[in-house]
Amino acid sequence: MEVSRELSDVQKRVLELKRERNALILAHNYQTIDIQEIADFVGDSLQLARKSGEGTGYDMIIFAGVKFMAEMASILAEDIPVYIPAPKALCPLAAYVSAEKIRSMKEKYPGAPVVLYVNTTAEAKTEADYICTSGSAVEVVEATGASTVLFGPDANLADYVRNKTDVEVIDIDTRGHCYVHRQFDVAQLVLLKEEYPNAITIAHPECDPDVLDAADMVGSTGMMAQTVANSPHDTFIIATELGLVEQLQAAHPEKTIIPAYERAVCIQMKKNTLEGILDILENLPPEKLVVVPEEYHEHIREVLQRMSKVKGQGSAKEVRAHS
Repeated sequence: MEVSRELSDVQKRVLELKRERNALILAHNYQTIDIQEIADFVGDSLQLARKSGEGTGYDMIIFAGVKFMAEMASILAEDIPVYIPAPKALCPLAAYVSAEKIRSMKEKYPGAPVVLYVNTTAEAKTEADYICTSGSAVEVVEATGASTVLFGPDANLADYVRNKTDVEVIDIDTRGHCYVHRQFDVAQLVLLKEEYPNAITIAHPECDPDVLDAADMVGSTGMMAQTVANSPHDTFIIATELGLVEQLQAAHPEKTIIPAYERAVCIQMKKNTLEGILDILENLPPEKLVVVPEEYHEHIREVLQRMSKVKGQGSAKEVRAHS
């Protein structure tokens, strides 16, 4: 995303210290625009984790996202310290699946591979056979070659995969959901489509099934960004968190980007602030350093590598911030 407006004093100070600290700043698509503007890369959780793994040459990484994302970044960054501006920024969806719950399901369904959505804690990932993103879930499940898989934590994503494959997809927790994507209402979406009849509607697969049925396309945030950038259409209705909607509108001022719901905000994502990033650069607070038990690292790297061989992955966008 090209930065066209004048940067604030805090943004300028962050960029100055970023250079002095030789820091890499990564921001999730759902971060506020002021954070996206000073980030080196903006993308989804897995894309940014991979950028962490490519961070050789930097002395530190700042990851503006929720904790499970920063955990992956820390594992892949190896010897480079990873900091998170808001250590208490947790993903409620990730809380539905624990390592203990997965072990219990394995006992009920012996031999069924465990496919975990990337939105899970590092501890839960130690019980996974495969990890997927929203954009690769169908391909990853099919790549297992199994007739039955255990899947979690998002029940809507599991349902989407179930409808797209011949695999028996068993929910690790049928209650698992993203509260942001559950806010989208099919009636509101239909009204917007009537108001903007030429618009292309894109919904995230964490949305409820009736919303997905009403959408023209279903895909990850990376797919949404690529579609808006490459499509000849000039109007889009986007059913995902507002951070991406704001990003797309800023990146494509010649196009009209309409939120499917104007209050679709992830409170946890928004715990990250410019001031929190500045605090890391100024003080290196130890409580903001991401620490993942060493015994988790090898297995999580292995399942991430396994997923990387499966198609369906996007690539992070480079952000040409003022420097």
